[in-house]
Amino acid sequence: MIATTSSMITSKSALEDLVGELLREDAVALDTEFHGEKRYWPDLFLVQISGSRGPVAVDPLEIDDLSALGALAASSSTVKVIHSARNDIEVLMHHLGVGFASVFDTQLAAAFLGFERQPSLSRLVKDECGVYHKKGQTLSDWSLRPLGEDQIEYALDDVRYLLEIYRNQNEKLTETGRLDWYNEEARYLTDPATYNGSVGRLFKKIRSRSKIRTNRLSVLWALLKWREKAAMEINKPRNFVARDHIVGAITAMAPESRKSLSTLRGITDGFISRWGDQVLEVVKGAVRHPVSDYPEIPRHHTRPGVSARRDILRIFLKQESCRLGISPELLLSRDLIDALANDPLSTEEELYSIEELSGWRKEALGNELVSLLSGKLALKLSASGESGLDFIRVEE
Repeated sequence: MIATTSSMITSKSALEDLVGELLREDAVALDTEFHGEKRYWPDLFLVQISGSRGPVAVDPLEIDDLSALGALAASSSTVKVIHSARNDIEVLMHHLGVGFASVFDTQLAAAFLGFERQPSLSRLVKDECGVYHKKGQTLSDWSLRPLGEDQIEYALDDVRYLLEIYRNQNEKLTETGRLDWYNEEARYLTDPATYNGSVGRLFKKIRSRSKIRTNRLSVLWALLKWREKAAMEINKPRNFVARDHIVGAITAMAPESRKSLSTLRGITDGFISRWGDQVLEVVKGAVRHPVSDYPEIPRHHTRPGVSARRDILRIFLKQESCRLGISPELLLSRDLIDALANDPLSTEEELYSIEELSGWRKEALGNELVSLLSGKLALKLSASGESGLDFIRVEE
């Protein structure tokens, strides 16, 4: 076990020396402490790293030039082991100005090894290392200096056991033949496009909650892109510019004047003074020249059979998840289950032309999903009572 240390790197030269050592290692553990409540781009307050010599903390408030960390992030020969990697990568990509290569996400790997889709780090530390992870500094203000010794130790615990977990998981993935599956799924972590999709997710959420009509979708898309750009320019959260329900209300009304804009509930004089003219211009352009490049809207059907098919697919997913030892949310997403229930595909060619069902999922599910959707599998009560329900093959 790695000895406890409270080392803090506070100079550029010390950071360069550290990274020089780490670049000679096959894997290093990485974590960050940041606050994102008051900025569009979260403020980075601490970077924790652990290699063969144990964990250390890097203080970005003391070091103006973090380019050495950028070299580590971009290295393809040194694996960066991160738990729930997406947020840490997004924050570091912004502050370091580089992309990431060779990332291993212990949370994602766990989902291929029988854990739920998003197990906590403390759960993995306990299960893989036999150690109870401390939680005492969860709400620490990491912007304060000097940091207390207990704060630093708590932060270092987030990387202290990651390399041991990584070795164990890598071995188990190899033994079970799942390493290639994991590597295929994990590609999105180093794809820059992964970190540009928040507007699309918000579009779907606001469209649904605000019940936006089809002829207003172009307006919603234009307003969301405008809000994203405005928030970036002033480095404030999206809600500082306009909350989601305000964006939805403006979309539904599509106002043509400041007067009509001011009648919307929740619109302040300050908003109209600062953003009013821009909003009206965005709305006018989207109404006069509608676009269709917004995210695809899934169709929802109420015809008979959709609900029953969805229930059967969920039972199938649960059983396949247990059989494979893979998190059900990772195996098939809720959106895909709904899509297959709404528009069932009965041939292998149709089914596996769906991007989410290609690759490792096709290998994992084989022809069973095709058989189910084409009516060749039936559901029956289990006589043994062990599983409750069983799928049986239907004779032609």
